[in-house]
Amino acid sequence: MMIPLVKKNYRAIGGHLLFWLFFILYNLIDAGWTDNYSWIFSIPQSLITDLVVIIPMVYINLYMLMPVLYNKRKYVIYICCFIFLLFAGGLGKRFFAFSLWLPLEHLNNPANWDPGDFWILARIVKNIAKIFPVIAATMVLKLVSNAYQQEIRLRTIEREKFDAEIGFLKAQINPHFFFNTLNSLYFLTLENSPKAPTLVMHLSQLMRYMLYDTSTSQVLLTDELAHLKNYIGIEQMRFGDQLELSFQYSGQIDGQWIAPLLLLPFVENAFKHGIKNNGGWVTIDLKVSEKRLYLKVENSFAGTFTQRMGLKNVKRRLALIYPLHHQLSIKQDNNIYQVDLKIDL
Repeated sequence: MMIPLVKKNYRAIGGHLLFWLFFILYNLIDAGWTDNYSWIFSIPQSLITDLVVIIPMVYINLYMLMPVLYNKRKYVIYICCFIFLLFAGGLGKRFFAFSLWLPLEHLNNPANWDPGDFWILARIVKNIAKIFPVIAATMVLKLVSNAYQQEIRLRTIEREKFDAEIGFLKAQINPHFFFNTLNSLYFLTLENSPKAPTLVMHLSQLMRYMLYDTSTSQVLLTDELAHLKNYIGIEQMRFGDQLELSFQYSGQIDGQWIAPLLLLPFVENAFKHGIKNNGGWVTIDLKVSEKRLYLKVENSFAGTFTQRMGLKNVKRRLALIYPLHHQLSIKQDNNIYQVDLKIDL
C-alpha cells in the first residue's frame, strides 16, 4: 500500500509545483516584459512578497476552508470565510507595498515622498481582484481532481462488488452441478456398471476445469465446449437408452472467449427436467458466427413452468457480464422446454 501512496503524493506535489511555476512565468511575462520591442525581462520586485501572501491563502482555502465548510455544504459560512480570506490577502499585498516596495522606490529621494494613507480601499480591492483568479483557479482544479478521484473510487467499488457477486453466483452453480453428477455416479455404482470408472474420469476432468480454469473472467470457448462434452457424456452414461440426444456445434469456435460456466446451467437444466422415468429427449445446438454465439437447447417437458434457481443465477450473470450484449428467451410450448441464447463474444 505504501508504493501507490508515495506515487500519489509525488503526482500531487508535481501538480502543485507545475501550477506555481506557471503562476511565476505568467507574472514574469505580465509584469516583467514591459518593452514590446525587445526580449528583455525584468523580475517584478513584488513577485516574492506576492507569493508569500498568495501561497498561504491558496492552501488555507484548499485544505482548511473547503474540507471543513465547502465539502460539508456549509456554503454560507464558507462564502463569509472566503471573503474574509480575500480581504486579508488584499491587506497583505497592501502591507508589503506600503512598508517595503514604495519606500525602496523613493529611497534616493525620501524627502519628497509622502507615504499617504495605508487604508486606500481602491488599492486593497485591486489587490483582491488580482488574488481572486488564482484562488478560484486552484479551487476549480481541486474540485476537478476530487471528482476524478471519486469516480475512480466508485469504479473500484463497483468492480469489487461485481467480482464478489459473480464469485457468489459461480459458487452457487458448482455445488448444484456436483450434486447432480455424484447422483449419476451413485446410480452407476449401485448397478456395478463398468461405466463407473469412465464417469469418475469425466468427473475428475470437470472438477479440474471448474476449480482451476474458471478462476479468470474469460476462458476459451473450446475449453467451455469440452466441459459441456464431459457433462453430456456423463448424462449419456447415466440414462443410456432412455435418452434421445442430439448435440451439434459449428462455426468459428477456435480463438473465441467467453465467461466461464455460462452455458452449463441451460444444458444441465435440460437433462434434469427433461428426462423422466419413461425417458425423454434433449437437443443442443451451438453455433458461432461473426463473433456471436447462438445456443439453442430444447428438451421434452411435462409439468408446470417454473423459474429454476440455476437459471435465475445464470440470468443474473448474463446481466452483469454481458449487459446489452445478450438475448435470452426461455419458454414452454406443447410439452417442449426451449432456451434460446445469443451472446456477443
